Amino acid sequence: MNRIICFLIFATFFSSGLFSQELNQKYHDPSLDKEVLIGYCDLNGLRWGEFRTPMLGTYIEYEGDEKTINKIKDNWQDVKITIVLASWCHDSKEQVPRFLSFLEKTAYDNSNITLIAVNRKKTAEDLDISELNIEKVPTLIFYRNNEELGRIIETPKKSLEKDTWKIIKN
Repeated sequence: MNRIICFLIFATFFSSGLFSQELNQKYHDPSLDKEVLIGYCDLNGLRWGEFRTPMLGTYIEYEGDEKTINKIKDNWQDVKITIVLASWCHDSKEQVPRFLSFLEKTAYDNSNITLIAVNRKKTAEDLDISELNIEKVPTLIFYRNNEELGRIIETPKKSLEKDTWKIIKN
């Protein structure tokens, strides 16, 4: 029950930290013949459609590597994260809820997260994300002082926590 309350609090703060553009837009993808998220989104958008079950299950159940989480807690200074995902993508449905759960455990400042949903062409329709060079989703991009520190692409090599620590520890 406490995890559900934390999730709802996290969702509230996270959604208030995004840009003022319209969030959680849906697009009918003809190749999938279903609606998918497109453009900027927040946790409210991820609780819709196919993402609903992973967000309510995986997010709440994910425990992660506590030792690495504790190392990361004090090293988030000035780190911003862009998460590019696809609401139709298996890896996105698996990794994004885990990553967001992990962020909650590190007391990460949610206003430093940008979530962008893409279609099967890895574009966000009217939102130009070409400079992000997205080839696979999800792609988690870490920045410090507007400089890219590194990425986790599709699935982590070791774990979300260990890969994140390797990227941000410098």
